[in-house]
Amino acid sequence: MLGYFCKRILLIIPTVMAVILLVFVLMASLMGTDTSRMIRYEDDVPGQAGQLSLLEQYGKYCYRVFARRDFGLNDSYNSPLDEDLLKRTAVTLKMTGIGVFATYLIGLPLGVFAACRRGRWQDSLITSLTTFFSALPSFCLALGLVLFFALRLRWVHVTLQDPADYVIPLATLSVIGAANVAKVTRAGMAEVLDKPFVLSLRSLGLSRSSVIFRHALKNALIPAFSIFNTVFANLICGSVVVERFFNLRGLGTCIIGAVGSRATTSLMGCVTIVALIMSVCGVVTDLLFVLVNPSLRRTLSFGSSLRRGDRR
Repeated sequence: MLGYFCKRILLIIPTVMAVILLVFVLMASLMGTDTSRMIRYEDDVPGQAGQLSLLEQYGKYCYRVFARRDFGLNDSYNSPLDEDLLKRTAVTLKMTGIGVFATYLIGLPLGVFAACRRGRWQDSLITSLTTFFSALPSFCLALGLVLFFALRLRWVHVTLQDPADYVIPLATLSVIGAANVAKVTRAGMAEVLDKPFVLSLRSLGLSRSSVIFRHALKNALIPAFSIFNTVFANLICGSVVVERFFNLRGLGTCIIGAVGSRATTSLMGCVTIVALIMSVCGVVTDLLFVLVNPSLRRTLSFGSSLRRGDRR
């Protein structure tokens, strides 16, 4: 099992390099886009970057990013981009991390409760709400929350001044994700409750709550955590809208500003960091899936033991 995760970690760099290559090709195909700006640094000879081919520019950019952790110069201020990207990444990861935690904190109990109340009005209400919020665009939810809580009730400020003001952007990120997690959890829990072993446990005299929380819940968590990568990706994409809407200095506002001003260096730096974050998130998703799925854990351990036996 350790060898499997080592391979998954080693695949992060080729995955990010493939994303960088794709963005390089897309930018080179756009009229008026100078890809040589992405590899222009303070110590370069003027005009030298423009003489390199696209493949040479790509290789030089990957070398400086992975070997020197250098993302180039800011297009607007002609200063190193590393410090600005580090601050923006911290803001985006903080918002997304809290959003993921709130997503599962809300979605898992709702899904379990709806599955335990199948066919009743609680199940119909939760199913209707999760369907509505999962189809609702994030900017519409953000606008509605601001109009109701900030302008009508005046509980928070429109601009983020106090820690309590961050409740609205966090709610915007987590509510839609929680709706998707609740739907998947409900479907998984309903399937588990129909399994024969649940009836057998009930016939042995175990209470319904004991069967649900000690035996059925851990099986229902498997589909919920299998979509962790999708939930995280949706929150990263949603943070682009949320950061722009609430004027947060994260990767989302940087991407939108870079697209509007054709700031190729800033855009490439943001895309590289997002690709790295999503690649790491894929490894975390596999780890969570193995932790909640004993059969997969046994399969990986058996496969590793079998390969060691073949080598002997």
